Amino acid sequence: MGASNYDRKRGIMSQRFENIIYEKKDLIATVTINRPNRFNSFTLPLMKELVMALEDARDDKAVGVVVITGAEKRAFCPGFDTDVVLDTTSSAEGAAQMYAQSHQLYFGVKWIGKPVIARVNGIAAGGGAELVLYCDLSVAADHASFQAGEAAVGMVPLYDTQLLPIIVGDKRARDLLLNDRKLTAQEALEWGIYNQVVPYDELDAEVNKLCQSLLNKPPMALRATKSQINVWFDLVSHTMHPGRDYCVFQAASPEPLEGFTAFQEKRAPRHKERRQAIAEGKATSTFLWGPNLKKCPKCGVKNLPDDFVFCGVCGAKVD
Repeated sequence: MGASNYDRKRGIMSQRFENIIYEKKDLIATVTINRPNRFNSFTLPLMKELVMALEDARDDKAVGVVVITGAEKRAFCPGFDTDVVLDTTSSAEGAAQMYAQSHQLYFGVKWIGKPVIARVNGIAAGGGAELVLYCDLSVAADHASFQAGEAAVGMVPLYDTQLLPIIVGDKRARDLLLNDRKLTAQEALEWGIYNQVVPYDELDAEVNKLCQSLLNKPPMALRATKSQINVWFDLVSHTMHPGRDYCVFQAASPEPLEGFTAFQEKRAPRHKERRQAIAEGKATSTFLWGPNLKKCPKCGVKNLPDDFVFCGVCGAKVD
C-alpha cells in the first residue's frame, strides 16, 4: 500500500500509487485507473495496485461504497496494454501470471462485500469490459462504448463467459463474445450492461447520487443481498479454474500474437488466412513456424520448426 496523505481542506484521505489514484471521502472510496497516455490500459503492476486498493476498501469500516473509474474522458479501460500482452504471453508462465492477477481483481470486486459502481467515463473493452460486468452497478457517459474485444485479438474471454449470459441473455452473449460486437452506451443500457447513461458533464453528479442512495441503506443488509445475488455466478465460477489453465496455453499460441500485432500495426488481423493455411495442412494452431520436427544435418540441433529452411543455430540449410 502506498503512503497515506490527508487533505484537511477537502476532507480526502488518499494513498499514493504509481498507476492508480485512490481516495476516500465521506464513506466513498474512489479508485481511478491512471494511465491516460495509454488509454488507462492494464499492466500487471496496475492490477496489483487495484487489488490492494480494493482490499483496503473492503477492510475499512469507513468505506460503504466503492467507485471504479478511469482518468480523463477517452477511456475507462480497454483491457491489457498490447505491449504488456505481447511480452507477457511469450511464455505460458507469463500468461499464467496475467490470468492469476485478473482473477484476483475480478473476484475481489465480486466478493468485497460492499457495492461497487463502475463510473464508465469512456471506452470499456477487453479486461475493462470485464471489470464493468463484475461491478454491481454501472453509470456510463453517453460517449462510452462496450466491447468484449477478445475475439478480434485471438484471446479467450474467460471472465465474460459466465456473467454475460446472466446479464444479457444467451444469444446476445454469444453475439458479443463470438462476433465481438461493439455496443454504444445506449445499446449497452438497453441490453442491461449499463444501469444509466448520462452526458459526460453529469456523470459525477449521477454517480454521487447513486452512492448516496446506497449509503442510506444498511450495510449488513447490502452485504448479504450482494452475496445472495452472487449465488448464480458462484454456481458456475468454479469452471474458471480449469478454464484459466486452458487460457494460459492458448494465450501463448500464434492466434493472440497475430491479433495483438495487427492491433499495434493498425491493420486487420489475418485470422482467415491462417485458418485457410491450417485447412491446407500448411500451418497449425499450435506453432507459429510449424511443428518442431527438423534436425540440422550440420550441427545436430533438434526440434527446429518445420518451416525453417536454415538452422537458427549454425545457419546451415536444413530443408
